[in-house]
Amino acid sequence: MPPLTVMFKTVSSDCNLNCSYCYYRQSAAGSRQRRLLTPEVLAAFFPQYMDYVADAGQAHLSWQGGEPLMAGREFFQSVMGLEAAAARPPMVISNVIQTNATLIDRGWADFFARYNFLVGVSLDGPAAIHNRERKDAAGRGTFSRVMRGIGFLRDANVDFNILCVVSPHNVLEAESLLGFYISQGFTHLQFLPAMAFSSGEPDVAPSYLVTAADYGQFLKQVFDIWYGNGLPRFSVRTFDNFLQSLLGIGNDLCIHAESCHAGIVVEYNGDVYPCDFYIHPEYKLGNILVQSLRDMVSSRLMTEFAQRKPRQLPLVCRNCEWEFICRGECPRNWIQPAAGRDAAGYFCRSYREFFPYACERLKKLADRISNYRRWREWQARHPQASQLPDADCPCGSGIKHGACCGLSGNSDCYLFR
Repeated sequence: MPPLTVMFKTVSSDCNLNCSYCYYRQSAAGSRQRRLLTPEVLAAFFPQYMDYVADAGQAHLSWQGGEPLMAGREFFQSVMGLEAAAARPPMVISNVIQTNATLIDRGWADFFARYNFLVGVSLDGPAAIHNRERKDAAGRGTFSRVMRGIGFLRDANVDFNILCVVSPHNVLEAESLLGFYISQGFTHLQFLPAMAFSSGEPDVAPSYLVTAADYGQFLKQVFDIWYGNGLPRFSVRTFDNFLQSLLGIGNDLCIHAESCHAGIVVEYNGDVYPCDFYIHPEYKLGNILVQSLRDMVSSRLMTEFAQRKPRQLPLVCRNCEWEFICRGECPRNWIQPAAGRDAAGYFCRSYREFFPYACERLKKLADRISNYRRWREWQARHPQASQLPDADCPCGSGIKHGACCGLSGNSDCYLFR
């Protein structure tokens, strides 16, 4: 069986912050009630999951909320025990947690280091920008607490990345955002447009707090800074994803993948869904306390959901020159056609502006990566061969080695490490 990524809604929508753009605040329920994953659900899930991914030898587990740290360290310590007890050696278990970082202290950082967690930290930019929208229940900005939490992660050598929610408070501030992130030495960034609808209401039309035009301009400005001289020094997940498409590598971001098969979502009560954007009775695969995980993942409903993107791709996307890299974005963003007109996704305009602007540079970088991979393969076959700067590069580019794969600047680019 292939690897299966699982997202746990650890405490459902409960959170210690009150960010103005949070879609949970705008949801139909409007609830911040804590619904902690029950011991019964976890005990039933892990043996089945580890059995399912045993052949792949990889377990990918993501802990989200709300704010998942509100579950407490004792909860996560028990989870580590369940994972270890059910694992099939030499299986590799990867845990990822998305947090606002305000609750991270030395104890949490040591825990993450001990169990090799990858931590996603929500940080919307420098203090003046971040504090506009990311406030606590008392209306106080949270920037200093987030940075304190990041300090603990750094002290414990925990791998972390930055998630920036893009909304009216920062969509016109691309240069300020990137300048701040670079100054802080952050190496992995992800940008996520703020929704104006609930992910659990798939019958509600997609709407975002930023316009497609503004988001397209934002992407272009971020890209210029990221690309630099053609040897990017920090990761932006969206651009990494586009490079994966150009290199023929399966996308790790479902938005621009060929199908909707990113994994499953497990709710506090054991209900299982195929996507965080479709937590709705119509798309429920079953419940881990009632049905087997293997049956749910191999069900007709799961198969149909995974294939709905290629089967239902809007005609305007099928005829678009950028479909090979955009893949029609997320089906949840598809706008229903009006008056017989075919319609694409909410951010279609963003990508139609971005790709003509950036794609040639992305292709150039993809070619350089391909050459570099061929060079490394040649090196592996000829470990004793000398690599003189004035010799033809063995990657086959026809360029001298010192100006190609042996270029000194390559070592500064994260894509060549």
